[in-house]
Amino acid sequence: MKNLLLTSCTVLTLVALTPAARAGDIGLAPATYDWSGGYVGMNAGAAINQSTFKSDYGYTGQDDIGDESLALINDLDYSASPSEGAFQAGVVAGYNMQMSNFVLGVEGDFNYLGFNGTVKNNASDVMSQVLEPENTDAMDKVDYEGTWYGTMRARVGYALDNVLIYGTGGLAYGQLNIKQKLDASNGAESATWTSEREAWKMGWTIGGGVEYAIDRWTLGLEYLYVDLNTYEWGSNGNVNLNDATLQTDWSQVRERGEADYAFSVARATFKYRF
Repeated sequence: MKNLLLTSCTVLTLVALTPAARAGDIGLAPATYDWSGGYVGMNAGAAINQSTFKSDYGYTGQDDIGDESLALINDLDYSASPSEGAFQAGVVAGYNMQMSNFVLGVEGDFNYLGFNGTVKNNASDVMSQVLEPENTDAMDKVDYEGTWYGTMRARVGYALDNVLIYGTGGLAYGQLNIKQKLDASNGAESATWTSEREAWKMGWTIGGGVEYAIDRWTLGLEYLYVDLNTYEWGSNGNVNLNDATLQTDWSQVRERGEADYAFSVARATFKYRF
């Protein structure tokens, strides 16, 4: 997916720049509309979550607990990729410098992001073999919330008078809140792993777009792919089992989770140049 997005954005940039060479070859005059100067504006659109959440359980003790117990612990592992859509909107500011038909610029934005969801794994079959009697309900879930992100990007474009086609890329940053819990219980025994993580991360973004200018106002459409790298968390079990051996062994099981946080954005832009 990432390679496809990178290739698409590279092609978009080449398409934007190719007309400049052709224009020079046939002696066309440069664009009459001047894109140079600063601007401020707003954007609004949709974001598609392309993250992957993983949960990995492992035994951290020194004793040999046997292949069967290790296999049960490994069976708790899972991976999930939500594909939710969410509203996003924000503010933007930047500066352009035009040379003939070429337009170079820098742009920054800060945006609200409405990601709020849960990924789940039913662990009842596994934990029913640990807790007795074998009628255990067990669910492992990760609640996540992504509410803000921003970017700081370079822009390279080609102006066809008051139409600008451009590619863009640079740094991205954002926030992700995570609450993880595996809760297993049969009424008499229980085993629970919980963790919570809230952090800001730096990453990267790449994309492209087109803008149409009317006097000092511009309307645009833009696509961005945003990758905010990996969020990690971990938890130890709070185990209450009747069997002393199982109590000792499963108390030394640790959960390690990670979220590869990435999403795509398609949005409209509205800017004022000054």
